[in-house]
Amino acid sequence: MAELAGPMVEAVTRALAILDAFTIDDASLRLTELARRTALPKNSVLRLARTLAAGGYLSMTEQREWRLGPAAAWLGARYQVAFDLHNTIEPEMRSLAQATGRSVSYFVHDGHSRIRLLHVHGGDANAGVKRVGEPMPMDRGSPGQVLLAFSGRQGALYDTIRKHGYHLTIGEARRGRASVSAPVFGSRWTIVGAITIGVPAAEATESLLRGYVPALVAATTKLSRALAQDQASITKLKHSSAAWFPT
Repeated sequence: MAELAGPMVEAVTRALAILDAFTIDDASLRLTELARRTALPKNSVLRLARTLAAGGYLSMTEQREWRLGPAAAWLGARYQVAFDLHNTIEPEMRSLAQATGRSVSYFVHDGHSRIRLLHVHGGDANAGVKRVGEPMPMDRGSPGQVLLAFSGRQGALYDTIRKHGYHLTIGEARRGRASVSAPVFGSRWTIVGAITIGVPAAEATESLLRGYVPALVAATTKLSRALAQDQASITKLKHSSAAWFPT
């Protein structure tokens, strides 16, 4: 393509090399290791890393190591969803809705909100109206909290979600609604969204919601395997049971 011809910006190329230095097994990397993998001077890597961190693409741990930031995750999520939404995700949602008899939604992170991209009616009479594309709070309700937890948000609640691999809430985001959600991962262990089973709060108990967890996690695991574009991601998924985010 003619648009791709011509000179490139070296600083951008170097910044992309830093992001590409992280593999599926790297929770974090020291500055010296980033410099070794990119064949760049340490002072250049440090300046670029600080710039990437300002945009949310990298972050520094308490051990002063660098790790991929949430902006990198959501960039990958937006790319992948564009290709896989209707061909891969929606059919699995329909199977889950049929198996549980409940409505199923697919949420993604968008700015400071979560957005429902897909909704499949499960036949439950009191499911209510679900608006696709409507922004909702990230920090209230199970899907938003799952998205935050597996993008690295710190805190006891998010540690628990990562440990269990799912989260449930009753009447938290909206009065009269309850839900249980689990993460969907893609290439390089990047979270791309959350699958949610919705239940009227009047019917919901923690026991009822947990009863849907095996089917929910089976569906999200199947989706994650389908969306993983490299064998390393698939292998890691097969050997993981809950705490999937590399902390």
